[in-house]
Amino acid sequence: MKIEASIMERFVEILNSDESLLNPLLNRHQVYRDMVYHRFFETITNIYPMLTSRLGDQMHELIRAFQSRGAVSVLMSDMAYEFGEFLKEYPIEESLPYLEDLLWLEWGEAELAMSCFDGVKASFEWKKSYRLSPSARIRVLKYPVYRRDFETLGEYPLALYYHFGEDRVYFEEMTPLAYDLLGLLGQSDLQTAVEEIARRYEVDVEDIKEPIEELLGGWCEKNILTDTAQYSFVPSSSDLIWGSVG
Repeated sequence: MKIEASIMERFVEILNSDESLLNPLLNRHQVYRDMVYHRFFETITNIYPMLTSRLGDQMHELIRAFQSRGAVSVLMSDMAYEFGEFLKEYPIEESLPYLEDLLWLEWGEAELAMSCFDGVKASFEWKKSYRLSPSARIRVLKYPVYRRDFETLGEYPLALYYHFGEDRVYFEEMTPLAYDLLGLLGQSDLQTAVEEIARRYEVDVEDIKEPIEELLGGWCEKNILTDTAQYSFVPSSSDLIWGSVG
């Protein structure tokens, strides 16, 4: 058993390292190492296409470094999430000030596309209470990376949502008022949320009821909102980490 354990440890060490191997074309360790690396590379670059384009050849170096550190998850898709967390600790933040925004956007799109949802739409009624649907994510970005703008610093509220009819993920730019309203809906009933919005923005409740009804009706249609009486959603740890619940 000790010999088997030693062999396995050496095998893993070879896979995670960049050490030169004799006769690499004939060395099975080299073949396995290349297969593992290319599987990492394929998965990560497919989930982070814009990041890959921005990093260029540096992506190879970063994936090698991540592979050497090792991943906790056994699923390749979850390893891609871990890769994003790994990059936040890597010394590239100064050259990529938009990094966290881009990671959130690209991972959010991938996560929503890979998830399974019930697809039941909420209908809008003033007497109901609503909150962010599990098929949607919201965040205030510092850079409008969804426009491929990596230089303009500001505040850009954005919603990501899964479109059930087309089986794809879309983004929707939001006003600060709309973003604040979504956040409030997770904490109070609709009427209370609207009253708080009116107070914050110094407008009359009756003046904003019609545009808010139109806004929330559209969000219900897109499954950005869910009826709290219909569906009780408990956010996962990744939702909280990635700032997806307002």
